[in-house]
Amino acid sequence: MLTISGKAGPWILGPLFLCATLPGVLAAPHRVERQIGACILEAPPAYSHRLDALAEQAARLLPRLQADLGVEPRGSYRIFLIPPAPIQDEELRRLDASAPPWAAGFLFPARRVGGIRLALAGRYPHDDMASVLVHEATHMLLHDAAGNRLPRWFGEGVATWEGRRWGLRDLFVYSSGLLTHRLPPLEQLDPWFRQPARIGMAYAASFDFVNWAVRRHGPEVLATVLRHAAVRPFPDAWEAATGSTLAASEARWRRGSLLRYRWIPALVGTTALWGAITLLAFLAGVRRRARSRTILARWDEEEAGRRGGEPPDAGLPPGGSGAIH
Repeated sequence: MLTISGKAGPWILGPLFLCATLPGVLAAPHRVERQIGACILEAPPAYSHRLDALAEQAARLLPRLQADLGVEPRGSYRIFLIPPAPIQDEELRRLDASAPPWAAGFLFPARRVGGIRLALAGRYPHDDMASVLVHEATHMLLHDAAGNRLPRWFGEGVATWEGRRWGLRDLFVYSSGLLTHRLPPLEQLDPWFRQPARIGMAYAASFDFVNWAVRRHGPEVLATVLRHAAVRPFPDAWEAATGSTLAASEARWRRGSLLRYRWIPALVGTTALWGAITLLAFLAGVRRRARSRTILARWDEEEAGRRGGEPPDAGLPPGGSGAIH
């Protein structure tokens, strides 16, 4: 087990602590794990190099996440790297089946267990494994900070914003969605995160709102909202943190958002504009996929001699409902 020290918190936890805080979620002897503060990453041995690479990034990203949100995790949590099908590990297969099949990552906050599907790590709204990890770790911290007091759209917007910054893919997903759908009020957006046909639009809209809020009020606004949300309803927490009601903030954001992402494209002319946006998004995607293929090819070569049959698994809790992604 690798334990990494960092500046943002107590980044060394012992086995006895893990046993006390994570009953029934212990590392199986045929898996490998890396511990970065309260986050424990675990994977089959054949994926140890990918685990090491992710742990190295996590040592830099997770302390920054905690500083951004002003939240320390209340206990350890585990994120499992789930390999592409067919999954040989029976318990990882069961964990994989417990979450929506289209989700690149997921988390069961009450059980402090989540997963990253390696084959889907680049799926929107994510860029790579690191962005999925930060996204799910954000959900864990939001749960620790405010429990179930936060609306789903806000949690997803914050998690996406922490995982990466607004880019061409977001522009394409959001603008194309606004040209064909009516965006509901934020308070009615939560069900869209359970609808595969609308989930991209839901992520993009919530991401854009959080992005707007950070630009308007400063990056500290997220930590301030969370601090107030721990003791009061979310609309009151928002007003205490920003000096504006949630309804007024949403109305101001919506006016600017619709102008930028619906009416300007419509007035300029969709053919030329979307041709340019599509080309830029395509080129960005090609570059990202090429970089990912290079990294994965190198890992596969290093791991080629390690692959083989895996013994039956033990130690993971059964799958169930309650996953967020």
